[in-house]
Parts: sequence; C-alpha cells; structure tokens
Amino acid sequence: MPSFSSLADKVQTAQLTLGYTFDNPTIGMGALVTPGVALPGLPTRMDGHKELALVGDAVLKLALTLAGYEAGRSREVTSNILQTKASNVNLALVGRRMGLDELVIVNPSQAGMVSDKVMANTVEALIGAVYMDSNSVDAVRPVLAAMGLDGPA
Repeated sequence: MPSFSSLADKVQTAQLTLGYTFDNPTIGMGALVTPGVALPGLPTRMDGHKELALVGDAVLKLALTLAGYEAGRSREVTSNILQTKASNVNLALVGRRMGLDELVIVNPSQAGMVSDKVMANTVEALIGAVYMDSNSVDAVRPVLAAMGLDGPA
C-alpha cells in the first residue's frame, strides 16, 4: 500500500503532466485513488475518485459544448465531438498516452492493473479535481488542451 508521501509525489507528477498546480493538493490526491483504497492522512470516500469523475465528466462535456458554441459549430458537429472526445475508450487512451496509469492507486484486489474503465474514470477525476480546486471552467481548458481533449479530432 502506498504512503501519503508517495501519493503526494504522484500528484506532483500529475501536475507537471497536466500543466496545472493544485492550490489544494489533497483534491488532486483524491483523483488518483480508486474505490476500496484507504490511505492514512487522506480523507476517505466510499467511492474513491468516482465522485470527482462524475464532476469531471460534466465539466468536460460543458467545456466541449461551450467551445463548440463559441466556435459557431453546429449541434451535430459538437455532439459528434462530445461522443468521440468524452468516450471512455478515448479517455482511457488519453490517460495511458500521458502515463497517468502509472499514477493511479488501485484497489489491492486489482493486483496493480489499471483497467480501461479505471483509467477513463481517473482522467475524468483529474478534470473534476482541477475544476473543484479552481472553481473555474476556464482553468480546466488548458488542462483539456494538454490532454488533447479541447476540440475536434
């Protein structure tokens, strides 16, 4: 089981990867911890990072929809971008391409394996963590750009 300090190191790496520095690193830590993991010093949530992932999913869709509106894209084009960019398949690919799978703290029953679903949830959780830390969709946009999630494919 990793320690609180090793999780802090993982958040530092995530910050460098995402190009965002958390004002409250504990929020970033929460994004990297899957359900069923308890670490001393970290507030425990029954669903691990799933609550942040739910926020991240909504913020990702909002940011992509706003970008489509601001660019004057049709609803159909924006909808297609949402279906492609916000899909779990794409989010898992993005997370692995960025090396985020190396930062996830998985439930011991997963034997260190980061499934595609967990990877997609982690990407969403990191997006949600940035939003919760900043309370700003505008702060999330550069993170989405760093992830390649900011516009048409």
